[in-house]
Amino acid sequence: MGYAARFEQELDGIPLPGRVGIATWHLGEREPVLRGAEQQVHSASTIKVIVMIAALRAVRDGRLDLDGMVDLPLRRAPGTGVLVEMPSVSRMSLRDLVNLMIVVSDNAATNAVIDQVGFDAIAGCATDLGCAATRIERHIADVDAPGALRTTALDQARVMAALADGAALPAELTAHALDVLARQQVIDRLPALLPEEARFWNKTGEIKGLRHDVALIGRARPEVVLAVLVDQLTDPISTKGYRGGPGAAASSAIGLAAWRALTG
Repeated sequence: MGYAARFEQELDGIPLPGRVGIATWHLGEREPVLRGAEQQVHSASTIKVIVMIAALRAVRDGRLDLDGMVDLPLRRAPGTGVLVEMPSVSRMSLRDLVNLMIVVSDNAATNAVIDQVGFDAIAGCATDLGCAATRIERHIADVDAPGALRTTALDQARVMAALADGAALPAELTAHALDVLARQQVIDRLPALLPEEARFWNKTGEIKGLRHDVALIGRARPEVVLAVLVDQLTDPISTKGYRGGPGAAASSAIGLAAWRALTG
């Protein structure tokens, strides 16, 4: 019995709130488990992985320099991150912006990286990675702007798998991207119940009514890709930051199911 069959068994009985899209497979076996994996949802911050890959491709091609300095606007996107609270910081390296974009999901850093890379290059990167249903057409937290921010669990799994396989970036930049993802600080979802010996590389996304997490899970190296996108949740009005709740709890249980299926 392979990973897919074991995961299906582990998944049975886990209560799933709201609407859940799941895409997972073992990177060696390549047999997917897909549940609602092609339903389109608001991407929230999960698209920051594609933005990072697009930026690192620009570095690969010599169009950008990881250590080049980027001017920051005074007006910055609200929400997650720290740059909105640091108006005296007027310049920052692309390397540090990418770190903030992933590690603390900084919205202002994300928008600065988007401006450096360009929407066309980001769209081209998404297409190249097989993300037919993903759209990144406006800045983060710019809710009044035209354009969509949407994705699917299958698209997000394809992105993470391409990164793990070395298909998204050359080896040195792949290692850099995985190192950044390994330092991501929001771990209340897929990694929350994993044992100490587990390693994970993940990126979350949350807005009201939505809790996403996309991850690579393994031991010494990535072995499984897992994307769990949860929307249509009912959040209490008083919730600050839209963290936790039944969506996060379900993702934690699914993450543990993937680990058990991986380790037998």
